[in-house]
Amino acid sequence: MNTAGPIINMKPMQSVKPQGFTLIELMISISILSLLLFTGSYSYSLMSERWSKELGQFSQSAKTTKNLENLQRLLEGVHSFVLKDRQKKPSFFFIGGEDSLLASSRSGLFSGDFPELFRLTAIKKENSLVDLIYQSASSQNVLLIDTEQSIDFTNKIILFKDLDAVSFQYFGWSSLRQKLDASENNLKPQWFSHYSGIDNQLMPQQLAVTLTFQGNSLTFYAHLEQRPERWLSFYLEDIE
Repeated sequence: MNTAGPIINMKPMQSVKPQGFTLIELMISISILSLLLFTGSYSYSLMSERWSKELGQFSQSAKTTKNLENLQRLLEGVHSFVLKDRQKKPSFFFIGGEDSLLASSRSGLFSGDFPELFRLTAIKKENSLVDLIYQSASSQNVLLIDTEQSIDFTNKIILFKDLDAVSFQYFGWSSLRQKLDASENNLKPQWFSHYSGIDNQLMPQQLAVTLTFQGNSLTFYAHLEQRPERWLSFYLEDIE
């Protein structure tokens, strides 16, 4: 009878090496991580700067667009405002020059429900660029009845800054008498660089404002009342 015990394999055990990073691998990993962080930070900085710049341009563009809309609405709201001179002769509150306009508009920028007496003026600066200034006073607070009155403009804003040029033009008749006699003399209205509703005793039929910025020009046209002389029929007998 075999009494020997179980045979045991007595092979030597292999040692297990510890797993982990060596110092060199750790330094390489830290270097790569630092490079990624730097790249991400730099990219974010560029993106943030670009975003701020574009946001600023958008804000400026939005402001310009709003002022362009305000200018168009203001011009289209210009209406026939009758007043008298010292001799009690009726005329219209409208004085237009090459670089300025004095009139009344139902679509002023400040007065809301009341017509606004306004003045648009192109101011040339030392650098030869031009600012378009808007001044106004509400007809709610100013009773304008004659040509000798002074107007205290209580509101003032700069509509456009650093333009190359601003010009005003007016289309109509040179005088009320010329318009009344136009059919007999075969006369037609024309464009003027100056127009006085007080001297002409008439309003223009159209007006145009041209803004020039960095060589590009934009012209706004406004069609005014075609028969403003009807408002003078209460004062003049020869107007139908």
